[in-house]
Parts: sequence; C-alpha cells; structure tokens
Amino acid sequence: MNSLVEDISVTRKRITIEATAAELEGEIQKSLQHVRSKARMSGFRPGKAPMSLIEKRYRRDVETEVLDRLIPDYYVSTIKSKGLSPLTPPIVESRDYQSKGDLKFVCYIEVRPTIEGLVYEGLPIEPIITQISDEDVQRQLKLLAGNRSTYIPVDRPIRVDDLLMVAMEDIKTARVYDEQYYKIAPEEAADALSTALLGKNKNDTVEIQLTLSPGFPVKELAGKTAHLRVTVKDIKELSVAEVDDELAKELGVDTLDELKVKVRESLEKYSQEGETKKQKAELVRSIVEKYDFELPELALASELDTIVQQAKTQPAFRELSDEQLRQRFNDDAKESFKTKVIIDLIGEKENVTVTEEDMKQRLREIAYASSMSLEALVQYYSSVEGSLEMLRYTLFREKVVDLIYSKAKTTEGGQ
Repeated sequence: MNSLVEDISVTRKRITIEATAAELEGEIQKSLQHVRSKARMSGFRPGKAPMSLIEKRYRRDVETEVLDRLIPDYYVSTIKSKGLSPLTPPIVESRDYQSKGDLKFVCYIEVRPTIEGLVYEGLPIEPIITQISDEDVQRQLKLLAGNRSTYIPVDRPIRVDDLLMVAMEDIKTARVYDEQYYKIAPEEAADALSTALLGKNKNDTVEIQLTLSPGFPVKELAGKTAHLRVTVKDIKELSVAEVDDELAKELGVDTLDELKVKVRESLEKYSQEGETKKQKAELVRSIVEKYDFELPELALASELDTIVQQAKTQPAFRELSDEQLRQRFNDDAKESFKTKVIIDLIGEKENVTVTEEDMKQRLREIAYASSMSLEALVQYYSSVEGSLEMLRYTLFREKVVDLIYSKAKTTEGGQ
C-alpha cells in the first residue's frame, strides 16, 4: 500500500491511497476461504465446494467486504505515519476499483491550523484589589438570617406577605379542591384574591369571582375564571432570624463579631475568585484577537451546529429558524473555534495532560454538588456518548488557562 498526502490549503489535505491487485488478492482469497468453510451449496458438504463456484457466487460481496475493511485500516495507518490529527471524518472524493484490479482511494480531511510565534507568556494583568465594605458584610448577614427564617402560626387578621392555608370550593360545580398554601401579595402586585382576603381571620370565608393567574397553585384553575368559596384554615407570618450571637452559633461560630470576620473573608475570597476568572477570560480573549488564521470550513460548521442546537433549547431563541440562529451565532462559532485552536496549541506545546486522578477528583466535586453518589454520576456520564471526553477537555482547557494566567505579568503597583 502506498499513500500520498497533498496540501489543498492550510487546513485541508488530500490523501491518496493505492494498493495493488496482488496486495488485495491475498486478503480476498483469505475471506473466500472463510466463506467456503461455512457455505452450504447443493451437492457439496460444507467446506468442500470448488473455489471456482465460491468465487462465482460470492466474490463480488467478498471484495466489497474486504475493501470496506482495508480502506479504513489504510487510512488510519496513513494519518498515523504522517502525524496528522484530522478534525473531521474523511470526506471521500473517489474510490476506484475494478474486480481483480488495483485500488485507488482519494479523500480529504481538515486539520487544525498552525500559528507561528504564538505569544502567551508575560501578558499584562492588573493587580486584583478587593474592597469589601461594612455594608457588604451587613447585607450578607441579613441574607444569612433570611435563609434561616421560618413561617410561624399567628392569631390575627391577615396581612401582606402572610402565608395562608386555604380551602377552595368551586361554587358553580360544587367541586372541593385540596387545601393549598397561598401567599398574600404586596399591594402593588396584589390580585383579586389577595385583596379579598386582606384583613380576614382564621376560619373566615369569602366568595369571589375572578380570573386566576397562570401560576395559580391549583392547576385546574390556573389561568381560568371561576366563582370560588375560599375558607382561611391557617395564617402564618414570616419570622425573620435576628442578626446576633444566636445566629452566629447556628452558623458554627461563637459570636457575631466572629461571624462578621468569617463573612468578610468569604466575600473577599468570592470577589478575588470572580476577578481572577474575569482576568483569565480576558487573557484568552486578548490572545485570540491577536491572531487571524484560516478556519477549517467543515469543523467550523460543526461548531456552529453545536451552538445552534444548544440555543434551540433556550426559550429566548425558540421562535427563531435554524437559518436565523446560524446568522445570530456565526461570529460566536468562529471565536469559539479559534479559542479551541489556540488552547490546543498552547496545551500541546506545554505538554498539558489530564490524569485519571484529575478526572476522578472533578467527578467527586460534581457528585457532591449534585447530591449524587459518585457511582451514579459515573454511570450517567458513561451512558451519555461523548460526555466523559467533554469533561476531560474541560479540565484540559482549565489547566491551559491556568498556565497562561500563571505566566502573566502583573503591572506596576501589583504585589
């Protein structure tokens, strides 16, 4: 077998594979012998039919089977020996073969472009200065207290923001619905039912005809007009936790002052991580914008297809046609693909690898965040084609970006 690789463009190569009739015939005869050993032909025991009859009946099918097996083998051997890394499956240009003759197979592939003199070291970044104010700390403390707030029963008239347990009956149909929670909305957002219930007491009943919102908790009534009899079964108000030493103890420290220190440290860490993430993204963006290179047509189309399919799952884009989505995300696909090329080139140059332990650690983190067992998560990833490869590439990309960031240079004034 002989092969030839020709450059069509920076990102496209033509591969020509040739095999002589003699090379092919050896494989064809092996397959025919295998067929002969199993073929059942009238007048002959299995394996005893003359080869002339086997050839006459089965040669065409055997030739097809042999070529379908050998051509991929020849192709893989060629790209390995030439050090090629195709971005897309081969596109067949021609496949010439006549029975008992030579084979000539021609295809083309797309490869990743190369960038001469790719600069990614010593890029400037601003020093990160985190400033957490006392107001920021107090705001976070109130959020923490709010998260530990609970609704408690009260014996008084209904007020805004109360949580009620109500029983409802459709007066027209006499249908009684299961008891439901219902929250009294603020005046500016109050519906007719909230207005009718304000000021009422436990066990009071109101009759009202109204059009209920699409989000009404009783699905049978949501978005519909109904004449209802509503009885208040229970009234609860929100009991907001105080920002004090008791809250601090519930959150694992002894005093409010200690909690304030802990909250400030947490906010500073969160701010630092957020700014670092922004700087990493900006570093990558600055590299991508600096280099202009030819993009492989088919690989770019595949990238755009992926983005379009993801967009179609989002409510904001469901009304747009595929063509409109392609126009909308064409530039995004180009930037995404350019970024992948640059990340891959830097990663290969720096010998960045993702180990099995890296994969296990990330899977543990995802399992913990998702409240899943590690075994269940691994089973899920294994069942979704390509998901483990995608996770591995995500880790690879993170490592490359971290490396770029580690090689950046903080401008004057930084630490």
